[in-house]
Amino acid sequence: MRVSLLAIVAGAALGAAALMWFYPVLAAGICPRCFGLQRAAPDLYVEASMPAADRSTLIALTKSARAQVATFYPDRRAHSLMLACVTSACNRRLGGRGAAAVTYSLGPLAIVRLAPRGLSKTILAHELTHTETHARLGALGQIRGQMPAWFDEGLSVLVSDDPRYLNPGRAGMERCKALPQPDLPASPFKWAPRAGRDNGLYAQAACAVLIWAAHKGGTDAIKVRLETGARFP
Repeated sequence: MRVSLLAIVAGAALGAAALMWFYPVLAAGICPRCFGLQRAAPDLYVEASMPAADRSTLIALTKSARAQVATFYPDRRAHSLMLACVTSACNRRLGGRGAAAVTYSLGPLAIVRLAPRGLSKTILAHELTHTETHARLGALGQIRGQMPAWFDEGLSVLVSDDPRYLNPGRAGMERCKALPQPDLPASPFKWAPRAGRDNGLYAQAACAVLIWAAHKGGTDAIKVRLETGARFP
């Protein structure tokens, strides 16, 4: 029995080590200082070389982004840690390969990696929306794929009010910049490479969510489904 327990513990440790090897940002979440990051706020670590004025600006942007997310998700459920880089070297150390920002989450626990070009209110709000959506989906909901990647991304575009992918306006399908293709990626592993080649997928995903909401009585239907554990779309 003891041997079996030791084998399980050893296997888990090796699995965790392998995961952190492939995703160094997870190791940075455990030991930010080991990756040259310093605490700027309770939920924010920044590259040590970031000037004080830039840190203050980023803290203010983060607060503003959280306030924007709160217009859709009033109660904060995610426990997120943001790791912000101001140089490409720092971003590479955390495993960055080109995306402005990436959220790594399982249920309510999340780490957000921010590349130098990801330090904006819109991108912060986009990623923080992911953290709150995933907190409501729960770990099992994510694993089971209860919300397809295109819906997850489209919702984050809507909540962050990203002008790159939305027309001006307050609500409704008038905000669609691009009609969605029928084969939008459902898996995050398929979404990432396709979106990397074609950023227009974000506009399509946002429009797809707007179309869905128009047939379901509005975006509040999204929150209802999240609370009941229903599948999307």
